[in-house]
Amino acid sequence: MERVEEIQANLAGRFPSCMKTMVRSNVTHGFWLHLPMPFCKLHMPKQDTTIILEDESGEEYKASYIAQRTALSAGWKAFSADHKLVEGDVLVFHLVGSSKFKVYIVRAFKSSEVDRCFRSLEVDIQAKPIRSIRMKRTKRPSKKAKCLELLPLDPPDDNVENKSLMVLDTDSEHLTDRYDNDNKDPSSGLDDGIKSLASVIDFKEIKSIDNFIIIVNGSRIDSELSEYHRTKYYELCCSQNSFLHDNLLESISSKLALEIITQIINIAEAIRACKISTSQADYTLWDKTLKGFELLGMNVGFLRAKLNRLNTLSLELQQGVNMERCKEQDHMKEEKKSLEQKLVKLKDAMHKLDTEIETLKENAEKYELIFREEVTAAW
Repeated sequence: MERVEEIQANLAGRFPSCMKTMVRSNVTHGFWLHLPMPFCKLHMPKQDTTIILEDESGEEYKASYIAQRTALSAGWKAFSADHKLVEGDVLVFHLVGSSKFKVYIVRAFKSSEVDRCFRSLEVDIQAKPIRSIRMKRTKRPSKKAKCLELLPLDPPDDNVENKSLMVLDTDSEHLTDRYDNDNKDPSSGLDDGIKSLASVIDFKEIKSIDNFIIIVNGSRIDSELSEYHRTKYYELCCSQNSFLHDNLLESISSKLALEIITQIINIAEAIRACKISTSQADYTLWDKTLKGFELLGMNVGFLRAKLNRLNTLSLELQQGVNMERCKEQDHMKEEKKSLEQKLVKLKDAMHKLDTEIETLKENAEKYELIFREEVTAAW
């Protein structure tokens, strides 16, 4: 018991961990190890993958992780056999990478007793297992406590949970079966078993979207996002080389955080689709929304800056277009004035021409009358 407590007290607090007491099916037949479902739902990959198990001496073993069953299968038998695990042993699993456990073993028996068990072809150990303990937030060990010389942990090469440290109670398969059968929310049975701590994981340690997880105030929420929104949010985080939600207020619920992230992605995509014809009302609405999210702690200043640049360019372009139109309008006014002056001259010329034509008509009638009088005159 003290050994387990000491190990947990000396683990690096920035990485989540859980403990597991070995039962008969884990070490003598079947060789199928269920990990705590709440821990897996929050911290483990959503798809089947290969997990690295590193023991206290630094030797590594590969084991298959079955996501649907939250269990280790192929490869676990070799680890169990090589370490001569027996019923009652307690294992502390320390997640130091997205798919890597550092495993610490607390023996239920002395090594001589374990050797005798494995020399027997038929293992029949009836020892009472060490009782599992439910741990609250890990406290700093007292000065009187003897510090263990734990092996240094390799820095995580993949994503590790960003917002929580976990120590779970699991003294049998009952916890896993209860969650499987009742289909309950994994967080409903955590209570004192899960405590969230601030993350010290740098976003730079995230190598790909496969390792990208979103944890807000101790709750993992990336599984609640669609693949599209998760991908787009990952791209936004990559552009800033940081989690945009790192400084989100602690009072923000996971549901509200999901809505905020979704709205940010929608606005980002709308910004990408902007045109010259985009109205000032749209720019104003987007900026006000992002400003509200910024006040809640989201890192969206870069989006607001881009909005401001686009808005400024749009205004300048519209002003430029307006100036060209004004010049064109002035030119047309000059043309109109010139044409009006020409029209006045044409009207004057037309009037003179009409007057001349009337005079000619009158003269024609006069000369026609004289001509007829001359025709009818006496010889």
